[in-house]
Amino acid sequence: MKYAAIIQANALVLFSPFSHFSGASIVYRQISVIFARQFRKETMEEKLELLRAKVEKSVGRTMKTPRDFDFLVARAYALTKVHISPTTLKRLWGYLKSEQGHTPQVHTLNILAQVAGHKDWATFAQAAEMHAESDFINNECLSASALIKGDRVRLLWAPDRDVTIRYEGLDMFTVVESVNSKLSQGDTFHCNHFISGEPLHLHCLVHEGGSPTNYVCGRINGVTFRKI
Repeated sequence: MKYAAIIQANALVLFSPFSHFSGASIVYRQISVIFARQFRKETMEEKLELLRAKVEKSVGRTMKTPRDFDFLVARAYALTKVHISPTTLKRLWGYLKSEQGHTPQVHTLNILAQVAGHKDWATFAQAAEMHAESDFINNECLSASALIKGDRVRLLWAPDRDVTIRYEGLDMFTVVESVNSKLSQGDTFHCNHFISGEPLHLHCLVHEGGSPTNYVCGRINGVTFRKI
């Protein structure tokens, strides 16, 4: 909500008949910086999500328990000869609920990028930005226009995300139940279609009363759905 408040306040200055050109320019730059920071934050989280998935695929194990993180510590050391703390890994995977949103150090990212088969974090991030594929999609598809208000859809994606949503009309949905997902009960978002096995992009997601943002579910292996 703080972004909306800042933008609204600055807009009053920007379009005020008493504003000067220089003042309007400053406001425009302030708004641009706000959105640029938000975009970088979202992009960074997408790269971290991809890194976690690549690491788990590389070691053949999903990070769910303390034993899994101890396993990853040993595997990372065997591959890089550099020790990494299991607590650091737990923070990055969101296993420590009290420290979610923690920004990992580049040193940590470099180690994990090597585990995922890359030279370092910079080359991994570059590869993630350049990755693009095109193909025809013949998977099962559900359009929001085929739903009626009150319909519920269950969404599943790796490793163990389980989210139930309710259709509110006009391509808008509310999260009614969320298990092992960053989405929370009561979150709202817009989505006009679901394609089985493909990433699901949520637009204008309002998470726990925060500012609208975008979110992607199942970025690596896609999402499956079932109308309930």
